[in-house]
Amino acid sequence: MTYQPKLFEAFVSRLEQYGPQEGVNTTSLDNLIVIRESESHAKIRTAYEPFLLIGGRGQKNCYVGKQKYEYGVGRGLAILLSMPVQTEIIGATPDNPFLAAVIGLSLERMSAILMKIERAEGFAAQPAAEDMSGIFSLPLTDALIRPFLRLFEALESVRDTAVLSDLLIDEIHYRLLCHESGVVLRSLLHQRGQIQRISRAIDHIHQHVDQPVSVEQLAAMVHMSRTTFYEHFRSVMHVSPLQYAKSVKLFQANKFIRDGKNASEAGYLVGYNSPAQFSREYKRHFGYAPSATVV
Repeated sequence: MTYQPKLFEAFVSRLEQYGPQEGVNTTSLDNLIVIRESESHAKIRTAYEPFLLIGGRGQKNCYVGKQKYEYGVGRGLAILLSMPVQTEIIGATPDNPFLAAVIGLSLERMSAILMKIERAEGFAAQPAAEDMSGIFSLPLTDALIRPFLRLFEALESVRDTAVLSDLLIDEIHYRLLCHESGVVLRSLLHQRGQIQRISRAIDHIHQHVDQPVSVEQLAAMVHMSRTTFYEHFRSVMHVSPLQYAKSVKLFQANKFIRDGKNASEAGYLVGYNSPAQFSREYKRHFGYAPSATVV
């Protein structure tokens, strides 16, 4: 255990206060939500935007490619780029739900804070970690829990929220960089050129979801060789560029269907000219046919 029990209990109490409803509980601060999930479930597919989650109760597992990340009570999860994943919840009940606080992360914000750290230290330390993963789990510490607690406290005053929230979110980014697991994050940020290129390729995939994806074109767009781009993409995202693009297309199609479009139209809007191929790949991805999507 790397945190004080009383401090952690205070954090869980805030989760109970601000997360009374099942699912996503928003707060007056756009960048802070509380998650409550009271039922276990087997692996389901979802898509995560960059965030830091710190768990107060329960256990959840996240799968990316062949990698498994555990988080929940006493552990957190950091995701640095938009990432399709599979998740499962273990042993959740109404009396013992999965409870967690989540804030959005910004690589730009962390890069600026890292430069301040290095100026204060007088040198740019080169982390030894070779891991370039865009996702990692981490044990909780007092240093991470305290700014989350102060962020919840700030919500009790409109003035405090307006004045302190950005400072506290900066502190959370800073504490994450200084965490023992932050060496992975520092490695990524020290290779800003590489990670920014991968990020640009990811943005292109999301912004052109109706177009075919070519590894060669993505590599050329970010000024990398095909082999180097492919290797860097896999090391950060744990899947190939084409696997990633297919997941993005199918998640967007799922959203279109839930918004009321029929399967053929949704498939066409994400670049499928064959309804049969779209239906086949959709079912393989989600485990159910487009027609079975819950609207």
